[in-house]
Order: sequence, then C-alpha cells, then structure tokens
Amino acid sequence: MTTSATQAHTGPARLPYGPAQAGLMTGAASAAALALLDLFTSVPQHDRLIDLADYAFTADGFPLVLGMLVSVAAIHALHGGRDGRLGSVALVLTTVGMLGFLPPLVVSLVSGDTESLGPVYLLSMLVSLIGLVLFAVGLLRAGVLPWWAGPSLAVGWVVGGPVGEDGPLGFRGSALLLAAACLAVAFAVARHRSALAGDR
Repeated sequence: MTTSATQAHTGPARLPYGPAQAGLMTGAASAAALALLDLFTSVPQHDRLIDLADYAFTADGFPLVLGMLVSVAAIHALHGGRDGRLGSVALVLTTVGMLGFLPPLVVSLVSGDTESLGPVYLLSMLVSLIGLVLFAVGLLRAGVLPWWAGPSLAVGWVVGGPVGEDGPLGFRGSALLLAAACLAVAFAVARHRSALAGDR
C-alpha cells in the first residue's frame, strides 16, 4: 500500500468524527430540552406520569443517553488505542450504564410510574458516571482532545444528567450545564478534525 493510500485510509474522512459530533449535538439538544422542561413545568416533582410534559420529560431520556453513548464510543475510537485498557473499560461501563436507562424509561412510559424497575435507573446513573470518569482519565492519557473535554462531560452528567434536579448535585435547569459541555466538546472535535485535515 502506498503512502497516499495509507493516508486516504486513515484520514479524517475515515475516522468517526461525524458520529462523535452527531452524538454530542444530540446530547446537547436533549439536555437543553430536559432543562427547559425542568424549568417551566412541574416535572419531575411526582412519581406518576400525568400530563404531556411528564411523558416528554421521560421520553427525552432516550436521545440523551443514546447520544452520550455514541459520543463516548466515537471519541474512544478517535483515540486509536492511546487511552489504553482504561479506555476500553470506560467504554464498557459507559455502555452498560447508558443501556441500563432504557428499560426503566420504556416501562415508565408504558406504566405511567416513574419508579418502575426500582433502583435500576439509579444504578445506571452510578455505572454510567463511573464509566465517564474513567473515560475522562483515558481522554487525558490519549491527548487527542483538550484535557477539559472528558471532565466537562463527566461533571455535566452528574450535575445535569437524567436524574435532573433530584441528583446529588443537580438543581432546576442544571441540564443546561450538560448541554454546554456537549457543545464545547463537539466544537473541540470539529477543531481537531480541521487541524488534522490541514496537516494532510
């Protein structure tokens, strides 16, 4: 294989910049919607889904967690192994945590009970947070994106993630912090993509 062919194969178009940016933008939009519902409606102040806002608040969890999962998986791929085994462990834990949100969300929408499946939702929050913290450490090790990218997602997740104002550090509208973190990291990914394209 020639040098030019190698560059074509490994160039920016072949790397998962698109999925990373799409996942981050989806996470940002979903987090912003979560914050607006949190600020301007009564959710989640009761344990039953009563009106349209309650159902919208719950349904918003799907693009939020899936967007974050796609983002982490794509950024892990961008690291090209430079985050080591830690990066792989972080991806596994984040995947398990994010996918763990889906059954409670589905059951809540069907049953109208926000407490469906008991502690599964909170356990998913814990596992996903551990995964994101490890992901942040792996991102620092990889040195592909700015050092603040991983920590900002982890902090945004614990402050403004799916638990919302009921979280350990959350407050009304705190999901806006997660939305801002996702947008900032999406911008960092775009800058890295442009820089890499400019080097070729």
